[in-house]
Amino acid sequence: MRTIVICMLFFCLAVSSFAATKADLVKRIKNSEETIKYMMRSPDTSIPQYFLKEAYAAIFLKQYKAGFVLGAKGGNGIILAKDRKTGEWSPPSFIATAEGSVGFQIGGKVVDAILLIMNEEGLTLLLKSKLKIGGEVSAAAGPVGREAGVKAGLPATGILIYSRARGAFIGASFEGGFIMPDDEANRMFYGIEDIKAREILLECRVEMPQEAMSLINTLQKYESLE
Repeated sequence: MRTIVICMLFFCLAVSSFAATKADLVKRIKNSEETIKYMMRSPDTSIPQYFLKEAYAAIFLKQYKAGFVLGAKGGNGIILAKDRKTGEWSPPSFIATAEGSVGFQIGGKVVDAILLIMNEEGLTLLLKSKLKIGGEVSAAAGPVGREAGVKAGLPATGILIYSRARGAFIGASFEGGFIMPDDEANRMFYGIEDIKAREILLECRVEMPQEAMSLINTLQKYESLE
């Protein structure tokens, strides 16, 4: 049954990507900026500056979950990689997510999340096809607070997760989540046939779009706060 749910989610995400307009994709970028601003203003979710500086990539997600007995979660977002030599962020590449769950559950919620990829392995696996959180790469809730990163040092886990949820959800279920490149959204946004996430994030095939400049400036601001 869990396999059926995941297959249905992949289908729904494919349809969603195909139907998205460029305005929808620009909104994903704007939502990402709003999410990090919100999290950095709150002591309960503030990401340590140290981790932002040391991250290999940052993933911004918006996920939707609803269910009664059989649940499903899907969503979308963007990923930016960091040049390890210059410290500069790449243009955004679009991604999609999917999860399926089986268990007692009632309600629904929207989750805004930022995932920091803290090693090269996590980024490499994501760019190959799809990345299973907690599977190929370990994941953990990230410590919060400006000084927490320096005190904790570099994490042993590959991914640090920061999130906020809106809505109510009650349930105990077994879940497996995937993040994958959204090639159709990248093609639509950049206007290049067969453009791949690796070419956007690591190979400098596209220039930084004007629509992403505000997000980049925001990230740089939070990295350099004293």
